[in-house]
Amino acid sequence: MSSKYLKRSVTGWYSYRRRVPTRLQKILGKTEMKEAFNTKDETVALLKLGAFNQGVERQIALAEKQIALGRALTPAEVREVASRFLQRVGLHPDNLPTLKANASREERLKFDERRIEWKDQFDRFLSDFYDSQEIGTDPKTWKTLYKPSDPSDVFQAAYLIATGDLEAPTKRTWGNTCDDYLEVNKQEKRRNPHKQKTFEAKTRALYHKFSAFVGGQDTPLEDISRPTARSYLNSYRQGDRPASEATIGRYSSQLGAVFNFARKEYQDGTIKNPFEGLRNMGLERETANDRRSFNPLELAAYEKALVDKLTESLSPIGLIGLIMLFSGCATSEAAGLEVADIRLDCEVPHIRFGPNSHRRLDKGRLERSVPIAAPLLKHLKALKLSNNGKAGAFGKYSEASSYGNVSTQLNNVIRDKLEVSDPSLVSYSTRHTFKDRGRAARVRPEVVDYLQGHVTKSSSAIAQRYGTGVPPSVYLEDLNKILKTREWGDSN
Repeated sequence: MSSKYLKRSVTGWYSYRRRVPTRLQKILGKTEMKEAFNTKDETVALLKLGAFNQGVERQIALAEKQIALGRALTPAEVREVASRFLQRVGLHPDNLPTLKANASREERLKFDERRIEWKDQFDRFLSDFYDSQEIGTDPKTWKTLYKPSDPSDVFQAAYLIATGDLEAPTKRTWGNTCDDYLEVNKQEKRRNPHKQKTFEAKTRALYHKFSAFVGGQDTPLEDISRPTARSYLNSYRQGDRPASEATIGRYSSQLGAVFNFARKEYQDGTIKNPFEGLRNMGLERETANDRRSFNPLELAAYEKALVDKLTESLSPIGLIGLIMLFSGCATSEAAGLEVADIRLDCEVPHIRFGPNSHRRLDKGRLERSVPIAAPLLKHLKALKLSNNGKAGAFGKYSEASSYGNVSTQLNNVIRDKLEVSDPSLVSYSTRHTFKDRGRAARVRPEVVDYLQGHVTKSSSAIAQRYGTGVPPSVYLEDLNKILKTREWGDSN
């Protein structure tokens, strides 16, 4: 590394001096990076130079990233830069002078000196901070005006950290890292508000539970060992109602994601993931309670129960279930349809499954147009749809927040009307059944996958062949072959 930032005074003392590029000065709140190395020994100074310059490079890289992205730094990035700045000038809360209870007289005297020195330095910092925040004077009152709260202002973050209003410990803690992870994850995933709220609530609950297990939010990441991680996962296997291996595996991945995030986001290769390799995928498969398909008698009874629910109580739930049964689609795809997605007045009536204002297609789902089978068509024609094409076709059930309720009500139909208590048979089983019927009908697998929206290399090729979508007439015959099949699977 170049020693161009190492300066030597006329009296022989070494220090660090580096000018901040003009374009970065506003972001970093400084025109120059300075640090006294308090040594006249060049070898010692060079050692200090390497460690200190690494931190400066990190701050500059974050500032450059802000400019390159054309956006403000994330709260985690701002806190990172501000924390490093305070550590450099000795004003970080973790650097406060401390005195042991059994300190000697000499140690107490040195402590008093350090405390006075720290107070003088803190006062200078406050003066510089207030100067940096001034934006003018009120012409009526002549009072000084200051910048409003700005999450992207590093100097404001440094002030909050120094005064104890914002936590930024020098050691990475479990609590702060979780907060940073969830903030960045939210920006990257861009889920709909309901899914984001649900994801964050469940994930935070898991993280808080793990926090209590390891000793609290302030536990340093480096103190969380692999045996601790293994013990935590084993705690879910104990008790009267142990969690499934699939659930334990999912928890392992969610907790491990925090450590992987920290290693990448903080560019710290010393951070290890204690959960790495603890997920037992083989055992998960062996113990999984997979959903099964309906057998022919069960499917006929389920269809009748849905029709009865639709005709007797005019419940949209019955129609949502019938759409799932006759198209093999997922719950959210059926419930989240908009009026314009249901196309009845055309040569081949069909449903257009795609992202809309009510929901996006989940990962692994394909945009497609699926012909409407005759038994379903008569029920859709009887539905009184709004004139607003963007309106949800099924009222309140079209909102993402209601999809869980839709599944619950459909599952209740299976439990109450079919009197089936098998937990592996659920409303989503219509999707598995559609695939089994397609196999029994000898319809090409890629066509079955396309119709029910399952993304594979072959089904995607079908969609690509027709640009934005396959004409629904192309696979009307295949759909009818699937729905006419009356025997499928080994358990019938």
